[in-house]
Amino acid sequence: AERRGDDTFTVTLTGEEPDQLEEVAGTLTTELLRIPGVLGARKAFEASREELGLVVDRDRARRYGAEPRVIAAVVGTALRGRSLPRFQDEGREVPVRIRFRKADREDLAELETFLVPTASGRLPLAALTDARPLTAAPYIYRVNRKISRTITLDLAEEGREATRQRLTALTGGLALPEGVQVAGRAQRESFENDLSSLFFALGLSVVFIYLLMGFLFESFVLPLSIVLTMPLAAIGVGWIHFTTGRDIDFLGVVGIVLLVGVVVNNGIVLVDTIGRLRREGMARNAAIRMATRRRFRPIMMTAITTVGGMVPLAFAESSSIGMSYTSFSLTLIGGMTSGTALTLLVVPVFYTFFDDATAALIRAWAVVSPLARGSAS
Repeated sequence: AERRGDDTFTVTLTGEEPDQLEEVAGTLTTELLRIPGVLGARKAFEASREELGLVVDRDRARRYGAEPRVIAAVVGTALRGRSLPRFQDEGREVPVRIRFRKADREDLAELETFLVPTASGRLPLAALTDARPLTAAPYIYRVNRKISRTITLDLAEEGREATRQRLTALTGGLALPEGVQVAGRAQRESFENDLSSLFFALGLSVVFIYLLMGFLFESFVLPLSIVLTMPLAAIGVGWIHFTTGRDIDFLGVVGIVLLVGVVVNNGIVLVDTIGRLRREGMARNAAIRMATRRRFRPIMMTAITTVGGMVPLAFAESSSIGMSYTSFSLTLIGGMTSGTALTLLVVPVFYTFFDDATAALIRAWAVVSPLARGSAS
């Protein structure tokens, strides 16, 4: 079952030492679960794995003149391999990779016999390192270049706001070891902060697209006929999410930002064709009709292929792809459908309106300018 964003509270620990963070996280989780209204806790770092670690003995390495980076390079070459310059064979380039035999790589006893170059000569790896079993997380998450550990708390519906306040007070008054920091916030607050950043990026993208079209068309009036088609895509986005019963999540907003740069392509192609036909001597209305007929098929083919590519993603199960991209794909499908269909109708209307407005301003300026110069003289 999916949980709404306001059902959870996230606590993030940051620091330099992963072992210290895990110890603090374990103690903190126990304290958080004692708060009334907290149903359970999920830690993103629970899925650890056993691995064998080779720890360099710095005293022995210093005594024999061995550098840790050389030891790491030898072990890396033995286990993972290293690429060598490509072999030239009658005009063909053959990739070459050097690595120890599989039998030598799978046995710890064989691993410890690897010879490492030092200032005292070649020594076996066992003379410079100690093998220790370690428990490590499969992934290392970082926040502002510091290792982070995240605890997600599930909150009961009754008294949820009071529970959030108690959690915020607890995380704000913790006595933590030096170097460890904690931040707690509701998932809804985190989502709203992310959304505000995305909407800011959306506004910037609209401004940059408008300025770019202004330079390309050598006019800052005609691009308005294209920019005003962006809300047309919002009609399809809202319609498809309403009919499917899906909410617009974070990835859906990412799709809207992407849609802004995609949906204007049809208008750019149409306005550019109209301008080219007019420069060839064709009347404006005739150029609009001709451009619409010429560009109809390419515009529709582009939209259909884009929508068709998103359809499998819209129906894919979230478990099969790691996370749900349904809202993202639905956003592009709905936005491209309505944006393309309405662009062919609205862009010619906006183009005519702004072209007439520009001509009217030029005529008005031609009348006002001589009068202004005459009054000045």
